[in-house]
Amino acid sequence: MTEKTTGASALETLRSRIRDAWADGPLYIDEIVAPGLTENQKSAIESASAQTAKSGLPHYIAIVSEVPPRAAEDWARFTSDLAYRVHEDGDAEQTLILFSQAVGGANAQAYLVDGNGPAIPRSSTALARSASGDFLPVELAVPYQLAILVAAAQGEEPPSPPDFDTRDAGDRNEDYISATGLNIGNPDGLVFGAAALAALGLSAWLLRRREQYSWRTSLTTEPELVRSRSLKDRVEKALEPLPEPTDANEERWSLYDRGRRIQEALTALIDTHPDWAESPDFTHRHGVNALVVTDRWVRSCLRSRSSSTAQAPRFCFLFPHHTKGIEEFVLRQQGTNLTVDLCANCRGAVDEGHEPARLMVPKRPGSRRPVPYYLRDDAYAHSGFGSFQPLEDALLASLGSANSLAGSSNALASGGPR
Repeated sequence: MTEKTTGASALETLRSRIRDAWADGPLYIDEIVAPGLTENQKSAIESASAQTAKSGLPHYIAIVSEVPPRAAEDWARFTSDLAYRVHEDGDAEQTLILFSQAVGGANAQAYLVDGNGPAIPRSSTALARSASGDFLPVELAVPYQLAILVAAAQGEEPPSPPDFDTRDAGDRNEDYISATGLNIGNPDGLVFGAAALAALGLSAWLLRRREQYSWRTSLTTEPELVRSRSLKDRVEKALEPLPEPTDANEERWSLYDRGRRIQEALTALIDTHPDWAESPDFTHRHGVNALVVTDRWVRSCLRSRSSSTAQAPRFCFLFPHHTKGIEEFVLRQQGTNLTVDLCANCRGAVDEGHEPARLMVPKRPGSRRPVPYYLRDDAYAHSGFGSFQPLEDALLASLGSANSLAGSSNALASGGPR
């Protein structure tokens, strides 16, 4: 067995122990470390946890043994990945997670985790250590790092570093800040960014991850659908009379009935959301696009001389404008497995361990907080853009068909071409 395999196995065992402990409470202390902690250290850690709990923010602390310098990059990846998984399994917008190595001094990884992934607050990387390489002891480092995380989460100024003298305990006539020259800005007295330097390999990875998941923090504005797909013109055409079947073919009359439902759903959607073409809520534009695409397919089938019909268009559950290589896929969402239609690109992203982009829309009208469209209680969510039921059926069930097709001209006056 190689050293790398052994290390991976040890981290997996540690992951399991930490998760089991965190299932019962916010504090995990490695059984190797626990006997060496003094009562003062344990009390300081527990008090810091209790103080952090008052903020109302979920937090987790893991006190572990020293990590060899050669394993620093693997440890950084391990801690950040675990931090993200713990946050993902919860329901909070932000989660505070601290890993602290309890040796002579506490080298720590402090993460503020949100939808973009784990981030290390800038002030956390300035955890002071002396020129001799000593970190703050665990009874000072844990409260300090937790206070930094709370401040970062609440948008407040970070706390000042605690006083600590790294010299012999019997010769303390100066506090830590004075002894190391921090009060006069002496760059040689302290080593800043110790935690970040130990995780240089992770820093780039974190930046890439946060960039990759930036869609989670903003409303969807791409692709531009109205102009690029001539949606206003296509709405007009979709509301024109459908070609009636000239024979008694049940399949064609069933298609005709579906075309009528699409027209009713399109009219109801436009009447309910007259600003669909300009609204920040992109689901309306995607809804219109899906309906006119399906309408085109219906009309093509009705005009075809062949008795058979082509397969109806299918839309990606996560981003409805994705239409290539649509297949059923079991997707894990909010702790639930859903069987949905997913495009080839989104399936590939999931298979690679990433989360593909989702259609992010306002949580409620006028809100700037983005959420995936399927977390709202509306027709788009109910249909999953075709994953659960035809979109037109979901729209009619949700919006109703009180507005008849005769009123479509009024709908176009508000939502159609200007």
